[in-house]
Amino acid sequence: MVSASKESRRIDRISELPDSLLVNILSLLPIKSAARTSVLSKRWRPLCLYLEKLQFSDRRYSGIKFTNFVDRLLLHKPPGLKMDQLGLYCGNNHCPSRVTDWIQNVVERNLKELELNFRFGKLYELIPDVYICTSLEVLRLVGDILVDPPENVRFSRLRVLEFKKIRVSSCEAVGEILLNCPVLEDLTIDDCVWLDGYCLTIFGPSMKKLSMSFRSWANEEFSLDILIFTPRLETLYIESFVSDDIFIKDNLQFLTTAYIDVKEMIEGAVPSSVFGLLKRINQVKFLDLGFETVEALNSAHNYDPTAVHQGFPLFHNLNKLCLTVSMYCGLTLLDDFLQNSPNLQSLQFPHGLVDFDESSYFSWGFSRVPECLSMHLEKVKIYEFHGTDEEMSLVRYLLEHGSALRKVLIHFSSFWEDPDQVHEVQEELLTYHRESTTCELNISF
Repeated sequence: MVSASKESRRIDRISELPDSLLVNILSLLPIKSAARTSVLSKRWRPLCLYLEKLQFSDRRYSGIKFTNFVDRLLLHKPPGLKMDQLGLYCGNNHCPSRVTDWIQNVVERNLKELELNFRFGKLYELIPDVYICTSLEVLRLVGDILVDPPENVRFSRLRVLEFKKIRVSSCEAVGEILLNCPVLEDLTIDDCVWLDGYCLTIFGPSMKKLSMSFRSWANEEFSLDILIFTPRLETLYIESFVSDDIFIKDNLQFLTTAYIDVKEMIEGAVPSSVFGLLKRINQVKFLDLGFETVEALNSAHNYDPTAVHQGFPLFHNLNKLCLTVSMYCGLTLLDDFLQNSPNLQSLQFPHGLVDFDESSYFSWGFSRVPECLSMHLEKVKIYEFHGTDEEMSLVRYLLEHGSALRKVLIHFSSFWEDPDQVHEVQEELLTYHRESTTCELNISF
């Protein structure tokens, strides 16, 4: 009995599993751990070559060791074997020709997803083979990469395209790429450097998500016209642009979520371009406005409040509104937003209500009780609370007229130093009358 038990323990039942199942098991391991299994026996040695999803990073490898490792798993694959996904993260100065060999090898294997993140310190020009890889569904490019597409771009299956901190030969070149992406759903353009051109056309009949940001150029004199033709768009993120440079062809009827942080070209005037942008997205359900946009609206209100009131768009579908109040911004058009958002359910101030400089003037007056406050507004969240008279007045107003309020969260600023003063403000807040009998007032520090 004992000898039989010992014999059963010697049997390697895992190695008896079929190749397909063993490859599936290896695919669940980090690539380095999966590669180590090749030393177990001859049975395991070739299995890693059949992995269809590979992620390589040189963070823990020397240059030649990393190169040999990738060579072994990519260039030695059996001919005709398909590849689903390749992720390549290189921060060291690997030979560009070797990187080209790796990319060229996988795009010929019916590749579906390619992610390249290079920190070479010099540009790597994306090879033409990538632009004609009709099997690609996801393409993500980050870092020291130059995109200069040929004329015959063919991305017939591409659903996700991401450009982050890369260099692009021209704005028009990206427009040409998008014209050859008929099923593209998700586009991200983040902090890219444009070598030529002044007009970027975002064309996407199937596009659902669009994210554009140019933070690195926020303080530079650069003008880039953005033309957006995306009738099916559901999510929009725009940051660090001038509103005058953005044109949306049609109202975005299917838009659900939007983050807008754009500045007005002429300060202190009625922001016709900001209003034009807001009117194109007025079907949105969740709206987050950054401090640049809020400040532009505030400046316009101070310049001509009547024109602002008359031109303010109606947000009939808006359920959640998030306003970022900058330290230079006092009156943030809260009255206009609430009056024109009759179905608003959630209101947030992630960076507070006012500038804590008490010498500044702030006002949170309302022309009349907004419909949303008396009917639908359920949640209010205020962060960076300083306890100024203007803040206390607004909280009192919301509590006294918020018939539908269920929860009001107030998080005190970290600038508070006197515990007794904090306690005093907290006690005063708790004494305010609440129109809603189910309203819960949460105060945190």
